[in-house]
Amino acid sequence: MIFENNNFFLYILKIVLFLILIYFSIRLQKNNFFLVDKISVIIPSYNRGHSIIQSLNSVLEQTYHNLEILVIDDCSTDNTESLISKIEDDRVKYIKLKERKGASFSRNVGIKYATGKYITFQDSDDIYHKDKIEKQYKNLIKKNSEIDFCRVCLNFNSSFKAIFPREYQEKKIRRRKILEELCNGNFISTQSLLISNSLIKNTLFDLKFSRLQDYDLILRLLPNRKVSYTKEVLIDLYRKNDSISSDVKKLNESLHLLSLKEYKINCKKDSFLSNPLNPKFYLLMK
Repeated sequence: MIFENNNFFLYILKIVLFLILIYFSIRLQKNNFFLVDKISVIIPSYNRGHSIIQSLNSVLEQTYHNLEILVIDDCSTDNTESLISKIEDDRVKYIKLKERKGASFSRNVGIKYATGKYITFQDSDDIYHKDKIEKQYKNLIKKNSEIDFCRVCLNFNSSFKAIFPREYQEKKIRRRKILEELCNGNFISTQSLLISNSLIKNTLFDLKFSRLQDYDLILRLLPNRKVSYTKEVLIDLYRKNDSISSDVKKLNESLHLLSLKEYKINCKKDSFLSNPLNPKFYLLMK
């Protein structure tokens, strides 16, 4: 009889220990102790030898370490290749294109070769904050989303800076009206995205856009997807005089392409996306 009681006690004890183990396992997962997913960082570059190492170091110094960093060199003619070759970190993979194809093509090449479960982007003259990837990844896992985006600080030639999304845009984001606000213009930069590999591989950048390619991508990606928002500023972006974002001709061409596309978003008639060629909206995109 005593032997049977001992067996019963041991059986109950095993069940209790098993339940305790499950409980703490769930707690650990919720607190993101199991951060094991590989994340691919795609960096397109053309003749940015003067800035790419600083940009790349901001990725290498991330608090999240399980990274694959794909530098896609768009047929640079400067010292970019020799600079990258001196980096002794096996997480960095360098791919040089045989002819110049543009940043969107380079990003698509990076997406093709990316093996991480998630993908994020960096430009060769921008700077990640050290915890950019970790904070976005934790938020994405916590919210069980497919796409996460964060705030960015946009610097204009060291004389002016602006934070995106703006405060008035954040009000719509908090009310889960992201698509509604995107009708009035883009506030999600390519660099601010952390996205499921399988999702971006089926979308890609539209090579016809020389500008606004990030806006076009966002408009195609976000509808009917689980989207989360990391509220902190985690990237410094730099807009310079030689940047393609300063080319008004390319802007007008891209606005025309934008007007021809149909997106799965219901926008009001007086919104930017309903009539992107209306001159009153041009200043929003410059």
